[in-house]
Formats: sequence, structure tokens, C-alpha cells
Amino acid sequence: MGALSLKGLTSDVGRRAAFHALSRLAYGPGPGDVDRVVEQGIEEWILGQVHPPSSDPELDSRLRGFPSIAYGTPQVLSLYNADNRVIGTIINDLYSAKLVRSVHAENQLLEVMVDFWFNHFNVNINDGFVRYSIISYERDAIRPHALGKFRALLGATATHPAMMYYLDNYLSTVSRVQNGRLIQGLNENYGRELMELHTVGVDAGYTQPHVFDAARCFTGWGIDNTGTSGLFSYRSQNHDTAAKSVFGLELPAGGQRDDGEKLLDYLALHPATAHFVSRKLAQRFVSDDPPQTLIDKMVGTWASSGGDIPSVLLRMFGSTEFWAEEFLEGPGKPKTPIEFVVSGVRAVQGQVTNGVAGLTGYLANMGWPLYQCIPPTGYSFRGADWLNASSQLYRMNFALDLSANRIGGVTVDTRALSRGLSAPVAIANAMANDVFAGTVTRQTLDSAARVDTRTTNPSVASRVTGLLLASPEFQVR
Repeated sequence: MGALSLKGLTSDVGRRAAFHALSRLAYGPGPGDVDRVVEQGIEEWILGQVHPPSSDPELDSRLRGFPSIAYGTPQVLSLYNADNRVIGTIINDLYSAKLVRSVHAENQLLEVMVDFWFNHFNVNINDGFVRYSIISYERDAIRPHALGKFRALLGATATHPAMMYYLDNYLSTVSRVQNGRLIQGLNENYGRELMELHTVGVDAGYTQPHVFDAARCFTGWGIDNTGTSGLFSYRSQNHDTAAKSVFGLELPAGGQRDDGEKLLDYLALHPATAHFVSRKLAQRFVSDDPPQTLIDKMVGTWASSGGDIPSVLLRMFGSTEFWAEEFLEGPGKPKTPIEFVVSGVRAVQGQVTNGVAGLTGYLANMGWPLYQCIPPTGYSFRGADWLNASSQLYRMNFALDLSANRIGGVTVDTRALSRGLSAPVAIANAMANDVFAGTVTRQTLDSAARVDTRTTNPSVASRVTGLLLASPEFQVR
């Protein structure tokens, strides 16, 4: 798999390694997951996550309750034009499907990477036409390429109308002289964010003229009609055919749509892109401030593989840096709100049938309303950015409400989770072993063991579980 071999680990170290892998590649373990990964073999499990099966029948069955996630943008617009109220149901399906997938998918890494790339190529659901095209954007531009080649992902987002609308590229045309006056048609938003956020990064060394010419490469790229069909359209008459120079790429005069495609080719394999994106990946999976040694390894794999995302991920997962926090007793990486909420539901084996009834509200209170990050940067993957008093209070309330089965759209059976045990200390120890792989501190276990058994509503099992989910250990991964 990489530089670090995980074969032949002792039982205790193997369970800790499996817990670490499930906490980083997945949205955390559920009951029995740690032992299942150990039995399968950690390397084999990781390889199966990086190269997942093409289907997940059980998940597909759960998703049948949200039919609109299969709608194309023209269908969404048609339904909306016939009855404006329908968009509420369509968006609720999107929210619920996102949370059902995150909690119940066997291919956990795929869901983590879809979330990662959606943030990297962020669009805001509340921005006009994006509301009607966001389902297609995530389904058709992000999901199929989340574990593929970066160039394919970059191209899919660049040509999708949701991105074109969000960054105003659909308005960008060649400037023209009319009646002796210059009519400025160029919009620089996409050219700027393409370089600053999507590829080489703001510190790569490009200049404003490079941004200007990058925007010129995408003139004529637009949307056929934002009110009826909402599909990609290239209008050659709106394209700037003059020569362009972008950060080392020289494009001769006379180009058409291929100007943009050539720039995407160039940026996808640029060393600065490899460094910028590799660092973001390491920040998501390893630590808030990932070591340069790890980033250098990933950059090398990016170059040798042609920007193959699975190859870069495997290089990271096989590195000593990835496992350092587990084997070297590191402090752990703080969870973002989406990681905390989904890992909590998975830890108690919660069954999600509707994400809108409760989970989306908790996420919004923690500062992570789904699909609603306003700036194009997307939500931060730095765990430390989400540590504040307000968010911590909502996290504790969420943990207690979840364990007491008080969250709409989620069913939790804490009696089954406690396996028939009644003493707080026994319940705490069993859950600590089954879900936390023995990583819970004695202080936390002692606190959970002191739950008052004279109170029965919510049950002892619910309160012990809630305390464990609200513990410092569960705040990190």
C-alpha cells in the first residue's frame, strides 16, 4: 500500500490502527466495525475504500425514498416552473440523501471525498440558479470523479452550469467596441478562483495579468438558458480569440473552446497544483498543519501518476506521517461539525430516514449548514477552526439528544447498543471497547460510570452513551 506495512500487527495495536483508519478514511466506526476491519486486514480494507465497488445495494435501497436526487437540471426547472413549492421537497431530498450516504455507505471514503471535493469546488445552494442545478453538480461533476483523475474532476466542475453561474462565468464574453466605445464583457471571477482556490493556490506566484488571461480562456463558456434547461453551452462568437499568456502557458491567437481546455490540462499537472491540493488533502486526513515531508511525498506521486487521486491517497495512507498520531500518542485532529455529527450517528448505529427533521438543524447550529457555505473557499478542514464555546455546547446537546433518541429522522436503540448490560460502568466499558477501541481515558470512563441509576428517563444506557459521545475523546479523530 505504501511505505508503511500494516501486516502482522499485534491484536491491540491492530485494533488501534483499525480505529485510526476508520476515524480518518471513514466517518468513524460503528459497533463491531473495528473488529471487522482487523479481521479483513487493514491494508485490504484501505485498498477496498480507495478502489470501491461500483454498487452498494443496501445504500441504494435506502436512497429510493429520495427520488429527486436522480433528476437532471431540466427536470428540476420544469417541475419548479409548474409549481414553485416543489423545490422545497427536492432540496430536502438532497439534504437527506447526503446524510444517509454519509452514515450508511459501505464505501465511506467515497463519501468523505465527495464532501472534500464539494468544498474544494464550492457552490452555494442559495445563489439563484445554483439551487436548481446543485443536484446535478454533486451527482455528475463531483461524485463520478472523486476517486479518479484530478483533471477529469477539474474539467467536470469547470463546464458545469452550477459553477458557471456561481462564479459568473456564464456572463463572461469578449469585450467589444461599439460606436467607438469599449463594451467590457469579461468577468474575471472564475479565472481568479480557478487559480487561487481550485489549482495552484494564492501563493503560487501568478499575477493579475495571468488572472485576466485565464478568464479570457473561458469566454464563450456559458449556460444555454437558466430558466428552462440549464445546460452547458459554448458560444464561439463570445470567445476572445486573441493570444493569451497564463502563468507559463502561451496560447496563440485563433483558439476557441480549446483555450480553456488547454489551460485546465496545464493547471491540473502544474507542480503548484500538486502541492496546494496535496496539502489540503493532508490537512483533511492527517493534521491541521501537515508535515512538509508528507506533502513532498504526495506531490511526487501526483507528478508520477498524472494527478491520479487514488494513487496520491494511497501514498498518504501508507506514510508514517499518517499513522503518527495513533502510534506516537498524538493529540488527535479535532472533528469538523459534519464529522462529529455523522460519526456520532454511526457510533450508536443510528438509522437515518430523514436528514431534514433534525440533523441539518444541528449542523447549522454548529456552523455547517449543508451546501450553504457563502464564500467560494468552502468550509475549513482545519479542526481547530471549529473549536469554540457555542459549537461545543451544541455538540454536547447533540450527543445527549442523539443517545436519548430525541432527534427527528434518526432512530437509536440504546438498549441493543448496551447489549443488555445495566450497570453504568459495564455499559461504558463495553462501548469504549466496541466503538472506541480502548482509546477512552480512565477519567471519562469514571465519569460515565457515575451516572445516577435512580433516574430511568432517559435510560442509564442513553445517558452513559451521551456522556461518551460528548467526551473530549470523541471530539477528535
